[in-house]
Amino acid sequence: MDSAAATGANNDYEQLYVSPTCFVQTAESRFGAHVLEDLRTFVNEAPHDNEIAFDDEDDDAEDESEEELYGEGGFGELLDWEPIFSTGIETDLNHAQHGFPRIATTRNNLTALSQRYNLYFAAYQDRIYVYQPRRAGPQILPAPSLILHPRQSKMAQEIGGALDHRFPHQINHIIVGNLGDLEIVLFAYDDGDAAAYYTHSIIAHPKLFFHENVGKSAWGLAIHEQSRLIAVSSNLHEVTVFAFALSHANAPVKFPAVDDSPTLPCGQTAFELQRHFRSRTRTWRIILPLSRAGNNIPNVTFIDDEAGEAEKVAAIDIIGNVWLLDIWKIGEPPVRWQDALMRDQQMMHGIRGWGVLVLPYSSFKPTKTIRESLGLPGSEVIAGTKAEENRIWLDTTCSLYYIKGYSTNPDNLFRQRHTRVDYPKTHTTKQECQEDDLSDIWDSDSDSEAEEGMYTTTSPDTIGERLVSPVTAAPGKEPWSTITSGTTKPDPGFDDMSDEVQLMRGIIPSFGETPVLDGGAAQQTFFSRLYTDRQRRLKHVNFSGVSLPRHLVKEFCVLRTSPTDVELQPFDRDAPCIECKYLLAHQNHTGSTSPWDMHPAYSERVSMLLHVPELSLVVAGSPTGRVALITLTKTAKRLHLTRVRYGFRVDCVLPRKAEDDQKIRPGCTLIGVAMSPVPYRPGKSLDLRPESGMGRASPVVYRLMLHYKDHTILMYDVARGGDQEELFIF
Repeated sequence: MDSAAATGANNDYEQLYVSPTCFVQTAESRFGAHVLEDLRTFVNEAPHDNEIAFDDEDDDAEDESEEELYGEGGFGELLDWEPIFSTGIETDLNHAQHGFPRIATTRNNLTALSQRYNLYFAAYQDRIYVYQPRRAGPQILPAPSLILHPRQSKMAQEIGGALDHRFPHQINHIIVGNLGDLEIVLFAYDDGDAAAYYTHSIIAHPKLFFHENVGKSAWGLAIHEQSRLIAVSSNLHEVTVFAFALSHANAPVKFPAVDDSPTLPCGQTAFELQRHFRSRTRTWRIILPLSRAGNNIPNVTFIDDEAGEAEKVAAIDIIGNVWLLDIWKIGEPPVRWQDALMRDQQMMHGIRGWGVLVLPYSSFKPTKTIRESLGLPGSEVIAGTKAEENRIWLDTTCSLYYIKGYSTNPDNLFRQRHTRVDYPKTHTTKQECQEDDLSDIWDSDSDSEAEEGMYTTTSPDTIGERLVSPVTAAPGKEPWSTITSGTTKPDPGFDDMSDEVQLMRGIIPSFGETPVLDGGAAQQTFFSRLYTDRQRRLKHVNFSGVSLPRHLVKEFCVLRTSPTDVELQPFDRDAPCIECKYLLAHQNHTGSTSPWDMHPAYSERVSMLLHVPELSLVVAGSPTGRVALITLTKTAKRLHLTRVRYGFRVDCVLPRKAEDDQKIRPGCTLIGVAMSPVPYRPGKSLDLRPESGMGRASPVVYRLMLHYKDHTILMYDVARGGDQEELFIF
């Protein structure tokens, strides 16, 4: 592997090794030169009547529950690169009339890679194309092996779309993850549908095992492996969690001996309902509303308890708030973690929140210096405080000067953005900065005991047996104040709450209500009207006014993103927050007129986030066309009179300047980012099996695929290895 020279100032440590290889597949190589004119028109066309243009073709499979079309590739051995046989089924592989599949515009991440099989999923409008990627260009993606085409649900037909009223059944988001022992591919539609397949069934007879509707345009998606949960956010300003029935609850829950909780409309007390709820003897549809201060939710993620079970959902709304929503507790109000990062930045249309991840500190990589931890010298880190929480913020935006191959000139960027902070002066002026070495404290076995008093926590829970207590009320707020007043007699509609009847049931834990939601549009409409009125009266609790569990404070932090920025914010309120601004700002790298959706108002949204724990890496992508590789770090240093224990550095932004100079990156939006381990290929030099002698000391190679609106594919290989665990990009 060759080490590419860093652009800008030289680093004082070996941060990133880059070879000149970027695998590229163009639209012409995929579909032929005859499509280029029509493809150019599609990429540049503006929406009609505030709706997104789409292909208005007849659908012969409208009456079918789902349709799978097998392509030329068919399915061979999933860990090989070449398809072995063809199904022989004649079909039009390009459902759009111009010879290439059209891609929905201004959505979330529309591509995903299986972590177990050589399968790449690309969402084109209402269909999912399944490919078996090859190792290198010019044919990274061969012909699709399968096209999945689930039909629209009846409720979705009634609801319609938020982005495109003429073609509402288009996919907004697609992810892959483990649900228990099996891997699934999960996707969300603009008409509120959410559906999933098991990936192992793709090669046999693909069949939807999950198909529900969440009442309005669906966006954020999350899967919890251990607790077997699926979370879907919607433009109803709520998150719906689907908890599948289990043969036994994963972890027992201990309830108070004296039940002094109020009686609910279902006839049970709050603790009785919570005991029934947590038993997982039936499938639950759990509705977690934000308060009236909430907004649309582009992304969600789960938060674990100390036993590794899903305890809460973290959701980010487009005005920059992170919401902490308890999944299981009855009467628990939503917690709003207000935006403290982005209010001083000039935002388009007031949109400030796009991505959120809850990261365990176990995936952070040890580093030796501030430079290695944050990506810049300590003298260029700008310290400040935010009035909302009066905590220290460390601004590492000057690290843009140190990113190898960064295609944007930072000086020009800051000048165009009219930044309030003079970053160029901070970068060029040598400042005095105290950087204390705390490695002795860091390495001490007694460090954890010494910090016991640092955290504001609730009563400690024991792993495997968790004590349920009443909600922690905010100052001036009575416990149980969010629940609906109950009666000792159950309403006629709530007659299946006994243990003997285990049908699927809806529940709104914050209200303590258990509505019957059977999927009927009329019933959903009635419920939505009633529920919306109650949601307006639902009051949230501010993050600064709640007690946090000890394990949450000590073991996790939040990474959230805005249109261009990345921020790491610990749950520990005494720890500093790290922010890097303008990381993925819009850049007209072609010099020509940009398509309408490349305008910053549409394209600046760091909404594509992938966490790769094995590499201590977060991949952050933006429709502006670029992806940042962010290394999660921990250190033993004190800077600006605060202890910097956890942070991040930006190792690389792809495509690099050399690739932009070669016109490799197209002048259109990025619609998908996907990453997975490279499958083992027999007979080649890359052999990652333990018996090969390389073992775990060798780098585990991941492939990173960038998918653009004009169907250009860029692929990189990424690994971390060696004694210093540098990040390699092949």
